[in-house]
Amino acid sequence: MCCRSILSSRMMTRKFFTIAFVCVVTVSCGDVSEWHQQQDEIRDGLFLPGESTKGAELLQQAASQGNTDAESDLTLARLLGIGLTQDIEWAAKSSLALLDSGGARAHTTQGLLLSHNLTGKELTDEERRTQALSHYLVAAINKDPLAQIIVARHYINKGDCEAALQYLRKAAASVVPSTSEEVRANIPVRYVWPEDDTMSLINQLPTLDELQFMEYLAQNGDVDAALRAAIVLVTPIPGLKYDPELAVLYLRQAVEANSTSAKVMLAAIHLHKSLQPDKNDTLELLQEALAHGDLTAHTYLGLLYLEGFQDVPRNLRKAKFHLEEGVKIASVEAFYLLGKLYNTPEGPGNPIDAVHLWEVAAAFGHVPSAFKVAESYNKKLQVAALTTVTPDGTSALINKLCEDTLPLYRLVALSGKWRNLHHLAFDDYTQGHTSSALMKYLLLSDLGYNAAHINAGRILDSERSTLYDDDEAATNEVVKIWRRAADAGIALGYLRLGDLFYYGDGVSKNLTAAAEHYNSAAQLGSAHGMFSAAQAVEWGEGTEQNLEKARELYEVILDTHSEALVPVTLALYRMEVLIALSRFFKTNLYFHPLLQHPGQYLYTFVPPWDISIMIVLGIFITTMVTNRVRR
Repeated sequence: MCCRSILSSRMMTRKFFTIAFVCVVTVSCGDVSEWHQQQDEIRDGLFLPGESTKGAELLQQAASQGNTDAESDLTLARLLGIGLTQDIEWAAKSSLALLDSGGARAHTTQGLLLSHNLTGKELTDEERRTQALSHYLVAAINKDPLAQIIVARHYINKGDCEAALQYLRKAAASVVPSTSEEVRANIPVRYVWPEDDTMSLINQLPTLDELQFMEYLAQNGDVDAALRAAIVLVTPIPGLKYDPELAVLYLRQAVEANSTSAKVMLAAIHLHKSLQPDKNDTLELLQEALAHGDLTAHTYLGLLYLEGFQDVPRNLRKAKFHLEEGVKIASVEAFYLLGKLYNTPEGPGNPIDAVHLWEVAAAFGHVPSAFKVAESYNKKLQVAALTTVTPDGTSALINKLCEDTLPLYRLVALSGKWRNLHHLAFDDYTQGHTSSALMKYLLLSDLGYNAAHINAGRILDSERSTLYDDDEAATNEVVKIWRRAADAGIALGYLRLGDLFYYGDGVSKNLTAAAEHYNSAAQLGSAHGMFSAAQAVEWGEGTEQNLEKARELYEVILDTHSEALVPVTLALYRMEVLIALSRFFKTNLYFHPLLQHPGQYLYTFVPPWDISIMIVLGIFITTMVTNRVRR
């Protein structure tokens, strides 16, 4: 049912924007406390695809009346190009002018500019890092969750778990109030290089044409198409329309055809209060679905009896029965709701059992469960910190609890609305706005999103962005981003670091370091990493030459990566030829000056293997066609 839920926050945001627009343009809404009530929702709107322009307009309205918080938020919007044309110079000057007058986001903007070498170029790298951190700290203290996450990552890298925990907890706490308890579909992140999407999840999403065809079939009586169209329409997928009201009409059509999935999905929409129920038949829908064997109905019957709905009173005994049945079929929402039931004073369980249930739901990425488990662990940590009987044992316990708690708060913090920057950045990239796309990906990378490391690195490698006018600054950023990707355990990060060390691009040339990085990429399953590691062993570059081991590595690639058949086969043929020639001439030709470092010296005369293959295939095809024509 993860795809059968509605993200009502967008509708709420739209409703809010209508109200907020009236408030911002009137003098009576200049009250500071009222602005603070609106600020978080306007900020959230900045990160929503389709709403960012309106959010930026509201900030501009408030800023024009002298609201320094709005002015501060605008500096970040200008830097990232959210709802506004990117203007780095304006963002730098405005944020600098606002530092003394308040506004957390001005400090965040300055931190980003400094940490990515876009300002303060007269400073040393260490001075820029120190000043950037000081700005992030000020912003974090002033409750900017973006800065809080960045500061937490700094302390994680320094090995200070407790300090990191405090900042991540604050960021997570700012996310939870706007987080729905229902299980929601996560929209796959898109990659600027499609081959980087190893899960190929984006290919599972329908295109606009496919959605229109689904609707056409649904309007002509196709029940399955009506259900599929409804699922798409209640999920805010970038590039597709979001229309829950129309989804309900399609679901009613499927319900009339006795679709149990449609009955459960429609009831779930009612229970989660995503839309006002069009009929008072929620209980009937779920009972009918269950009677026809759809066990997913148990979870929502449990929710109905746990909270009561319409004219159905609360009934904890029935709630417990249905939620336990939902747990048996591994319903993530059932685990969460049963934990919620156990945690109530009148519930049939106890808080310890509740935490165990939430732990299971959190393992599947359920954000509210993760926060509740993290809070439980944090309480234990506070108790342990007050224990002084056995200091050594207490310290070990505190460290263990802290290490267990951090990932949970991180999960919650990274589920904030700013995750939508992935979609805004990708749209920028496809529309040719590579500088604003890169800046968004750099911020997302700072926050710790793995996909952003890859996308930022790819854009920097392509040299398509005009964000940097200094080659040295751009190269330093490339090295930093790929190091970050490698630290996150991403094979491509190790592979690109290997390339940088092999060619001495942005770092001192170091074949040993290159070989180590290639080996790390290979251990993570990268075919390219395996190939580069095999070449390093074959040629004795950065490691001891071992032709037998090289042959084994090549053969492993053939067994595990069919797409590498051509280059690996050619490499094996080349290796056998060189071994035979070495025996004939009684010398190791691998160490002949003309053949040393094939990736550097030889390629000045001979194109890389992939270009060579294309040339050979082109000649072969041309010859075959010519001979055929002559016949």
